[in-house]
Amino acid sequence: MSPVVPDTDALAFYAVQSRISSAGRHAGLLDSLPTDIRELCAVIQGMLVHQFWITDESNYGITPAMLKAQGRDLNREINIRSTEAMLGAILELDDAPLTRRREPARRLVGNCRDYSLILTSILRHRGIPARVRSGVARYFYPDGSRLEDHFVCEFWNGEEARWQLVDAQIDDRQREVLTCDLDTTDLSRDQFLVAVDACEELRAGRIGENAIGIFDFTGWRYVRYTLFSDLACVSSVEILAWEGWGICDRIMSDNLTAADAALLARMGEVLAGVDRVGGAAAARELFATHSDLVVPPDYQPNFHQLPAFR
Repeated sequence: MSPVVPDTDALAFYAVQSRISSAGRHAGLLDSLPTDIRELCAVIQGMLVHQFWITDESNYGITPAMLKAQGRDLNREINIRSTEAMLGAILELDDAPLTRRREPARRLVGNCRDYSLILTSILRHRGIPARVRSGVARYFYPDGSRLEDHFVCEFWNGEEARWQLVDAQIDDRQREVLTCDLDTTDLSRDQFLVAVDACEELRAGRIGENAIGIFDFTGWRYVRYTLFSDLACVSSVEILAWEGWGICDRIMSDNLTAADAALLARMGEVLAGVDRVGGAAAARELFATHSDLVVPPDYQPNFHQLPAFR
């Protein structure tokens, strides 16, 4: 892949914490973390456990019922929005240094977005441009039968002048279950597809409508939402996996207005050009100014509940 001509303004923007990625009062704890990207991913994996990988004991020896028996409010945990609040919750469960790998029962329950956000926060803390990306992963179904909803971290590899995709979630157990031999700290663009590429995969007929997304949230409803989610993330509004406002209610409908269709097309255009000079600024401007995208002043994040976590 040829080197990307760096947009210095974009790199400066992504090297600074957002309100959501900031570690806040816990920022000093990030100073002692390793610098190697694989070691950083291992540290994060020692702090979090994925909500969908604890449905039975076979993966980590724990279940939601076991954690609830400890008095844990698991639905509250999966709805934590900021790095600062996540780190606070991690330390409440176990106040050991962040570099000490916690037992699964003492890790915070989260999901792919949370692994990606914490890695983004650590890299930004060091002045390294980084951002969360929303899209689909191919490697959860190596037979090619499905493209699965996912979030990863993307950081600027200055030595190679390119954006590098990192999945901080895939630990040794998940790698074993998935029979995954990929280098998940340097994913190729055909293994993780950002939202605009996921849309093209569906539009071109390379994947069926029922085979892209998550659970029964699939097809065009899903990829339209992922455009919104990825646009938010590249604008440094690192939303939860189920958040939405503005156009989002209509995204779930098959009765989009002509104005909705035009906005979705514009979202795709700016995301496709986000790495061109001025592209990141154009994405931020669209997200921050369009009445169907801008975060409402009285907005409160949706509170998602999993039945098994009640």
